[in-house]
Amino acid sequence: MANLRAFNTIAKKEFKESVKSKWLVTFAITFFFLALGVPYIILGAGGFLPDDYPGMIVGTLVIVALPLIPLVSLAMSSTSIAGERETGTIEYLLAQPATRSEIFLGKYVGLLAAVVGAMTLGYGTAELLVFSTNPVFIIQFAYGLMYSALLAASALALGFVVSVVSKTRAGAIGTGLFVWFIIVVIYDVGFLGTLTILLDLEPYLLYLVIANPVETTRILAVMHMAESPLRGELGGQLGYFIREYGISTASNMLTLIAIVWVIVPLMIGLLLFRSRD
Repeated sequence: MANLRAFNTIAKKEFKESVKSKWLVTFAITFFFLALGVPYIILGAGGFLPDDYPGMIVGTLVIVALPLIPLVSLAMSSTSIAGERETGTIEYLLAQPATRSEIFLGKYVGLLAAVVGAMTLGYGTAELLVFSTNPVFIIQFAYGLMYSALLAASALALGFVVSVVSKTRAGAIGTGLFVWFIIVVIYDVGFLGTLTILLDLEPYLLYLVIANPVETTRILAVMHMAESPLRGELGGQLGYFIREYGISTASNMLTLIAIVWVIVPLMIGLLLFRSRD
C-alpha cells in the first residue's frame, strides 16, 4: 500500500506540473483545430465537400498530426529527470520513502496521462462539436486517437532515456529534438518509398517500418481509415502489408510492434535510472 501511495503521489505531481506546461496547452489547441477540420467546414458551407470527407479529415489528421506527437512528447519527457537533476529536486525525491522504480514510473505515467489527456481533449471536443452524428467517422477517430496515444507513449519512453543520460536540461532538449529529427524528418515515409522502389528492397520493408515507431503508427492508423483516398499517402508500404499479411494480421502485428516500442525504451530508461548514482 505504501509503495502504491508513493507511486500515485509522484504520478499526480508530474501530471499537475505537466498540464501547466505551455507545450501541452499549445499541443491541445493545435489538435483541436486539426481535428476540427476548418478547411473542410468552409468547403462544406459552400457545398463542395465530397461524400468521403470524413475519411479525408481523419487521413489529414493522421498525416499532419503524427509528427507533432513525438515532438511534444520528446520535448517534455527529455527534461523530466534532467531538469530535476539540474535544479537539485531529484535529490529530494530520492530521499523520500519511494524506490527509484516508483519515482521513474510515477513520473512517466503522470506525464503520459497529461499528454494523452491533451490529445483526447483536442480530438474529442472537435469531434463532439462537428461530427458526433457520423458513427463511421467516430470509429475512425477512435482508431486515430488510440494509435496516437501509443506513439506518445513510445516517444515519452525514448525521451526518458534521453533525460536519464543527459546532464543538463539544455542538453536533454537538444538531444530530444535530434531524436525527433531522425525519426520524423530523416526517416520519412517518402524516404522509405523511394528506397524501396529504387533499390528493390520490398522484402526488407517490414524491418524498415518497424525500426521507427512513427512509421509503424502511421501505417496502423491509415490502415483503419476504411476507403479514405488518403490511404494513397502510404502507397507501396501499406499495400505491401495488406498484400503479404492481410489487414487483420498486419494490424495485430504492427500493434504488437508499437507496444514493444513503448516497453523496451521504458525498461532501458528504468534500468539506467536505477544504476546511476
